[in-house]
Amino acid sequence: MLTLPVVLPIIIRANIRKMRSFSTGTNRLEEFRDWKNLTQNDKKKFIQEYVDLYKETHPCSKSNVMYRSLAEGMDEYDDTPYVFGVVYNEIRAVAQGKSKDNVSGQGIMGDPAFKRLLLK
Repeated sequence: MLTLPVVLPIIIRANIRKMRSFSTGTNRLEEFRDWKNLTQNDKKKFIQEYVDLYKETHPCSKSNVMYRSLAEGMDEYDDTPYVFGVVYNEIRAVAQGKSKDNVSGQGIMGDPAFKRLLLK
């Protein structure tokens, strides 16, 4: 028969393991969805909001014309240009601290305003 001083550390370790796995699980819930896991409507929403925010934050950039022209035919052709998927996934990587090319708080991809466009 086990005594209380022997059993208590075993119970505590088991509960700590449960707490760690629970903590890890909640972090996964907060991650942003990958581009390939978004619905077509979610993709269109992101693209439209990205184009509008880009124009607002960089009004003199020549990229505004490019982004607008890429986004123009989305409803007509029921398609979403994949270049926006690359942009979305890079903003997502920066937000998660996984980007090798961009840093949070620096540049367009690291701009916190663009992070708010990501979908959970």
